[in-house]
Amino acid sequence: MISAGEFVQKSLELHLFFLRIMKEHSFFLEAGFIPKDQALARTAEAFKNKFSQLLKQAVELANGNVSEKILRSGEVVTDNTIAAEEKTEELSGIDIDIELTRRELRLRSGRGNPSLETKVEQLNAAAIRETRALIDFKTLLLNRKLECSLFTWHFPLLIEHLLEEAEFYVEHLEKLQERIAPDPRQEIVGEKVFWDDIMGEHAQFISHLLDPTEKTLIAQADTFARVFARLKQQAQRFQRSCRTGRRLQGLVAEEMRATRSLRNFKSTGEELILACQVRSIIIPLLADHVLREANHFLNILEQFTDR
Repeated sequence: MISAGEFVQKSLELHLFFLRIMKEHSFFLEAGFIPKDQALARTAEAFKNKFSQLLKQAVELANGNVSEKILRSGEVVTDNTIAAEEKTEELSGIDIDIELTRRELRLRSGRGNPSLETKVEQLNAAAIRETRALIDFKTLLLNRKLECSLFTWHFPLLIEHLLEEAEFYVEHLEKLQERIAPDPRQEIVGEKVFWDDIMGEHAQFISHLLDPTEKTLIAQADTFARVFARLKQQAQRFQRSCRTGRRLQGLVAEEMRATRSLRNFKSTGEELILACQVRSIIIPLLADHVLREANHFLNILEQFTDR
């Protein structure tokens, strides 16, 4: 069992990352519909607004109750998040709550306050309910896309990707609600399998959203996709075996090198997109979004090696 203070801190740190991710998933879905499906766009917008409200609650509770490492990791916001939001709002015409990002940049660190346990438990429950509703919406969209009764600008794999991240968020919240203290060795392998898959798919999306003339960047993205497919296979084999802790440390070290390299590639890519120096159909907020996810995974790996 985890303590009340740990419950508060771990929950709020998870929310600072994932509520923003869910909010942006809703935005991406909203932006991907054609005029014929404005009812679906309005549903996505309602989800975006709801997750924005939940994130506001999380930010208020998180001030002084989350670690400095999380705030500095680049998984909550990056140096370019505001610029990416401003440019994305300009390009899409869709409102984005940029003031919320400014509030996140002003967050202070501290240990989880046990007296907030009930409020955080209620926030967790609300986030679970809303994310499950978003999962249902994503599932509907995926099914309609696969049966060719809906057109969006999103690949079916991208919708599946958004769906899996939402399910992963709910899974983590449900464990926290039960105050389960995970086994570090099992936890890192599970995180590795999941995020290897996500990182590999990010690379695939980048490759397919770049203009065909961007041959060097496409080749780099394709290489990352192959690297993370191999790393995922290694982690899955490890899960099925009884390998030693030393072998796990080696896998994590290799993972960190690959993730740092991909993170740097994404960071450079975002800079190029914001400077209008790369041909692509990647909206700036998506570039910042995938960068934050790489930072989140890297932070998980670093926390494991620090134990």
